[in-house]
Amino acid sequence: MPAPRYLVPGLVYLAAYLALDWLSFVDPLGAYGVTPWNPTTGVSIALVLAFGRAFIPWLFIAPFLADELLRQSPLPLPAEIAVAGTLGATYAAATWLLTRPGGKFSPSLQTRQDLLWLLGTAAVAALVASIGCVLQLSAMSIIATEQIPRRILEWWVGDMIGIAVMTPFLVLLFSGRRMFPRTPELLLPFLLLFGALYLIFGMASTDRSQLFYLLFLPVIWIAVRFGLEAVTGALVVTQVLLIASIQLTGHGTIGITALQALMLVIALTGSIVGMLVTEQRNTQRELWLHREALARASRAGTLGAMAAALAHEINQPLAAIANYARAGRLSLNRDPVDQAALARSNDQIIEQVDRAVAVTRWLRDFVGQGTSRMEAVTVEELIRRPELVCRAELGENGIRVETRLSGDLPPVLVDRLQIEQVIANLLKNAAEAIAATTRKGRIEIRATQENAAFVTISISDDGPGFEPVLLQRPIAPFTTTKPDGMGLGLSLSRSIIESHGGRLTLGGDGAGARVAFTLPVAAGRELGASP
Repeated sequence: MPAPRYLVPGLVYLAAYLALDWLSFVDPLGAYGVTPWNPTTGVSIALVLAFGRAFIPWLFIAPFLADELLRQSPLPLPAEIAVAGTLGATYAAATWLLTRPGGKFSPSLQTRQDLLWLLGTAAVAALVASIGCVLQLSAMSIIATEQIPRRILEWWVGDMIGIAVMTPFLVLLFSGRRMFPRTPELLLPFLLLFGALYLIFGMASTDRSQLFYLLFLPVIWIAVRFGLEAVTGALVVTQVLLIASIQLTGHGTIGITALQALMLVIALTGSIVGMLVTEQRNTQRELWLHREALARASRAGTLGAMAAALAHEINQPLAAIANYARAGRLSLNRDPVDQAALARSNDQIIEQVDRAVAVTRWLRDFVGQGTSRMEAVTVEELIRRPELVCRAELGENGIRVETRLSGDLPPVLVDRLQIEQVIANLLKNAAEAIAATTRKGRIEIRATQENAAFVTISISDDGPGFEPVLLQRPIAPFTTTKPDGMGLGLSLSRSIIESHGGRLTLGGDGAGARVAFTLPVAAGRELGASP
């Protein structure tokens, strides 16, 4: 007997079973109460799949009780017990097989494998149940021997259509999934369904099976457009309307079992097509989620590099602040105090503090969202600010900076802060390379328009040049030849330039180094205008 804690839900199932059995008991095929549609079989299997094996005992109780209460035992008591026991044992075994731990079937019905396992197991179980019950009734002389094949087929079709229509619908419903989307489009296939049934049962006077395939159109429409959940609901509606139409108009020259066999074909086709559509949508959604997760993981994976990059990038404004602070202290030590020089140093310190804040904000946005603020900027303006920032440090080391710009250079479409940071990085690298030679040197900044789409900016120095290892392989993070270098300056600069659609290249020889990069022309945009 069922455990006490399963008593209330079991009684609810039993009441639903009796109500469905009473409603679907139409056009019975014999005194033993088999009908062309047995939705109670589908409900029983859905109960165990959705709520567990603890409800299996109810599968034995419900068929026996339905015959006793609704049909006053149309069969002798031994036959009633034999039929109820066969049905209960067969479908209990089927649900036990489907719900075994580690099995290939999942009640969530997320893949075609789940649906095929359900329908395949149901087909075999329904066949075993129909053969077992019919043979037992034949042995008791209730079914004639010559009727055995036909009765087996009728019993199998009735049980199979009940499972194919009801079980997927109820399993999905019990799992909390929405069956029908809220869209007016869904009304069209249902109107088509009503029209098809009217043509089949209201207009056809002879062989209705010739028009029966009209039902394929609305079912396949719903399956393709809305997936498995909606088509299982549509199949329930179609089956109910079909049985109601048969009762109201009769089934003509074609037997009701033949009509139900056609309905079974529609149910199987619609379910499989709906599953394929749902599976494809789930795959697309998982692919999108994986792509988003990969993008987040990629940004998170660069978090350590970005932390190091923050220290690298913030070093320049901090060094400039230190230089301007020293200049301000010299102004204070003069007698009289050089107020104008002190004010200039103070303004420059404020500007560099703001720049450090902007760099920090940019790196944060880059890691969090990977976004940039693009605007049209003149090449002269891009070069001027980082040159002013680095000029004090360059002057201390006796390094001269020369800027050569071609005439009539068009504006470029860039994130101003990012490109200014690239230029500042490259100037600092050049200065460090020259300082390592313990002599004065020269840095040249040149800008030319190579073609209509790109402007090329190059920074050259007369230092020792790049190590061969940097020229022979792609720029990679944490690759450096400096004793105290972090290996992020060139790598980060390359990433920024490539994110703008440009390209950064290294060149030069033992007489100096050259770094060149391209930036896209801001065609048709006003200065300072964002896309």
